[in-house]
Amino acid sequence: MNSSTYNSVFDDCFHSILSAVESANVSNRPFPHFLFQNILPESVYFRLLETFPPIENYSELGKYAGTEGQTRYRCSLTQEGLQGMDSESQAIWKAVRDALGHPTVKATVFRQLSEGLTYRYSVPREEVENVTAYPKTEIYHEKSGYSIKPHPDTRKKVVTMQIALPTDDSQSHLGTEFYRLSPLGLLSKPVGFTKVMTTPFQPNSGYAFVVLNTKFKRSWHGRSELEENSGERNSLLHLYYGDVENGDHEVYEKFYSPTPQLKAAA
Repeated sequence: MNSSTYNSVFDDCFHSILSAVESANVSNRPFPHFLFQNILPESVYFRLLETFPPIENYSELGKYAGTEGQTRYRCSLTQEGLQGMDSESQAIWKAVRDALGHPTVKATVFRQLSEGLTYRYSVPREEVENVTAYPKTEIYHEKSGYSIKPHPDTRKKVVTMQIALPTDDSQSHLGTEFYRLSPLGLLSKPVGFTKVMTTPFQPNSGYAFVVLNTKFKRSWHGRSELEENSGERNSLLHLYYGDVENGDHEVYEKFYSPTPQLKAAA
């Protein structure tokens, strides 16, 4: 891996991510979340679009895995997931992954989502950044025909965060949909739900929300079917898990282990 490129991209991304999260638009409707823009430096963002991992590095997801109807794929940002790429490209993707996974970024994200984390974990607002969680960042690739029904996410997840990776604004209508349960939803699709908003699927933008999956509060979200002319939908899904085994082991060793390799950004 090209260490010079890694260090430069990591530092630039670290500060850019913090700035975007700190200035994000926070809302509790229909559940605690925030929207952000320009999370990565523009130069880094477009370098990512030019250096996606080879398709053979992606694994198939969903009920159509292994069939011609497959519409969703995932690629990890570990050494294995980035194999076959040149050292420069590997350095860029790993630097972005590590900047997103840095403990200071986690603390900032969690502070912005204090309303939901306080509810879920019954901790004071000033302590939400200390909620135990381990990050994992992966590339997701979806094609026409992809859809996912309203769901709150598994309780294994603490926070779900997604960064859109389109080339321009033409896919802005393809973002994740947030819902709430509603009797009026019996007359619409998805049945039983009312769509509150669609997050903009615009370059270098995205959202984050606290995963709530209780009897009284749930973070209902999903995506209606991508139409034939939707094109490819690429994004970074950055998740925080409550258990270490679900997080990225390389990021854990670097930042979260008892003897981390790197404790702070420059």
